[in-house]
Amino acid sequence: MLLKTLKNRLDDYLVGKLKLAALEGITVEEPRNRKFGNLSTNTAMVLAPVMKKSPMEIAEMIEAEEISKWHEIENINIVKPGFINFDLKIRYLIGALGKIIGEKNGYGTNDTGKGVNIQLEFVSSNPTGDLHIGHGRWGALGDSLVNIYASNGYSVSKEYYVNDYGTQAAKFTECATALYRKRHGSDTGYPDDGYPEEVVSIAVEKLVGLYGDKFIDEDKKSSLKNPTAFKIEIMAIMVKHIKETLLMMGVRYDNWFSESSLYDENRFDRLVEELKKKDLVYNNENALWFRSSEYGDEKDRVIIRRGGEPTYFASDIMYLVSKVERGFDRIIYILGADHHGYVDRLKAVGKALDVEEGCLEIIIGQLVNIVKDGKAIKMSRRKGKLYTLRDLIKEVGKDAVRYFFISVSYETPLDFDIGLAKQKSSKNPVYYIQYAHARIESIYKKVKKEKPEGFDIQDMSIERIDLDDIKLESESEKEIAKVLLLYPDTVYSSCKNNAPHFISQYLFRLSTQFHHFYNKHRILTEKSGRTLVDKSKLSLVVLVQKVLQNALELINISAPKKM
Repeated sequence: MLLKTLKNRLDDYLVGKLKLAALEGITVEEPRNRKFGNLSTNTAMVLAPVMKKSPMEIAEMIEAEEISKWHEIENINIVKPGFINFDLKIRYLIGALGKIIGEKNGYGTNDTGKGVNIQLEFVSSNPTGDLHIGHGRWGALGDSLVNIYASNGYSVSKEYYVNDYGTQAAKFTECATALYRKRHGSDTGYPDDGYPEEVVSIAVEKLVGLYGDKFIDEDKKSSLKNPTAFKIEIMAIMVKHIKETLLMMGVRYDNWFSESSLYDENRFDRLVEELKKKDLVYNNENALWFRSSEYGDEKDRVIIRRGGEPTYFASDIMYLVSKVERGFDRIIYILGADHHGYVDRLKAVGKALDVEEGCLEIIIGQLVNIVKDGKAIKMSRRKGKLYTLRDLIKEVGKDAVRYFFISVSYETPLDFDIGLAKQKSSKNPVYYIQYAHARIESIYKKVKKEKPEGFDIQDMSIERIDLDDIKLESESEKEIAKVLLLYPDTVYSSCKNNAPHFISQYLFRLSTQFHHFYNKHRILTEKSGRTLVDKSKLSLVVLVQKVLQNALELINISAPKKM
C-alpha cells in the first residue's frame, strides 16, 4: 500500500525527527489537478499552526529532511500555499507491477485486521412480506463490506436476524391462519388491520402444498390443531422466500439467527435477574424500565409491558448480549434510515453492559428512490405488492443491482435509474466496466488468431509476464500503471471508511483508463507483411484484467468474457 507507506513515513518523521505527535489531517493523495504531479501531501500546512512557521518554509524543510530520500519518487515540487507534489519514478512503477504478477488473486489484500473477529448483521427484515428496495441496498452494502473486511485480514461472520417473535410475526400468523381456514372451508374473516391478502396468500398456498390440511382440527374446523407449529412453518416459508430473493443478488449468510431462540431456556428471565442485580432496571406504572438515559439515550426504555410481555427493546438487549457472548471483537449493525433512534439506545445498552468502547458500530443508511421513465415508483409493504427487490433484480439483473446500490456512500440518498441500469452503452457504468473486461478477452482472441511473429501465445498468461518487457512509454500507460498500483490502498481505505463505493469508483476509473488506452494504442501491428505484437502493452492489458477481476469479485459482480 504505497499511500499508507508514505503516510507512515511522514508520521515517523514527525515523531522521530521533529519530536511531535502524529497529527490528524495529514494526507498523501493524488492532487485534484494532475498537472501538479502523481501525488501530493499537505503536511506542511497541517504543521504550520503547530510550528508557528509559514507552510512554504516547513515544506522546504520536509523536502530536504525526509521526502527527498524516498526512492520511489522524483520531480519534487513545492507550490503555494505549501503542497509538496511529486511524481513516481517509471522504474518504480514497473517494479511495483510485479506484485500483481506475484500475488495474482491476492493482489490488493492485506492483513491489517488479522486476529480480529467481526460480526456484520444486515437486512434482517421481518418475515412478513417481500423485501423492498431499501433491503437490497443494505444487502449489497453488507455483503460487499464482508468481502472488503475479509480482504483486509479480518475474520468476518454475516448474520440475518429473523424477527419471528413479537406483534408483527403474530399479526402475520393471524392473517395466514384466517386464509388457511378459509382454504379448508372455514371462513372466519380476515383481520381488518392485517397484511395484504395477496402477500399472505402466497405463503399459505405454499404451506398447503407442503402439508395440506394437517393443521386443521377435524373436530373444530375453525381452530388449528397445533398453532405453534403452524406459526413456525409459516415463518419458515417466509424466511425461505427472503433467502431466495437475497440469493438472486448473490447474498449468502453464515447464520440465520431466530429472535424466538432468545426466549428459549428461560434466557429472558435470567437476563432480567442480571439487570436487576446491576440496578439497570426499575419498576414504574406496572412496567419494567431500563435505565438507558443514564448511558446516553434520550429516555429510559420499557423492556416488560404492563401486561407482562417483553418489548422489542428487550429482544435488542438479548441479541446484543448474544453477540458479545459469541466472542466477536467488533459488532456492526446496518440499519435503514427509519432506525436513527436505535443508535443511542443500542449504544446505551453496550455502555450499561460494559461492552468495550469501539466494539459496537451502527451504520444508518439513507433512502433509495426507484426511477423509471423519469418518474419515481411508489413502494409500500403494508399497502400491497408494488415494486419489490425481486422485481428490480428480474428487470435489470444482479450485477446492475449490486453496482448501483453501492455506487455512492450509504449516507447519501440514492436514485436508482432503471433505464440507465438497462442500457448497453458507456453511459451505464456497469456495462462500461464489464465491457472493459470483455474487450481484453477480445484482444486475447485476436492475438491467438493472428499468431504474431516471434510471440508465444502462452506469454499472455500473467505468470509469463516479464517486467523487462514493460516500458510505459506513453502517458496513458503510465497512468494505468499508477492506477493499478493504487488498488491496494483503495481496498484498505474502503475498509477503514466502510465505503464499498471506493471500489466501484475505482473500477470505473480503471475501466476509463483502459478504454482510453485501447482507443489510442495498437497492440497488434502489420509490418512488411508480418504481424507483430507490442509485448509491453499486452503485458499491461493482462495486469489490468487481473485487477478488474479482483475488484469485481470484491463486490460480487461478474467479469464476462463477451458482451
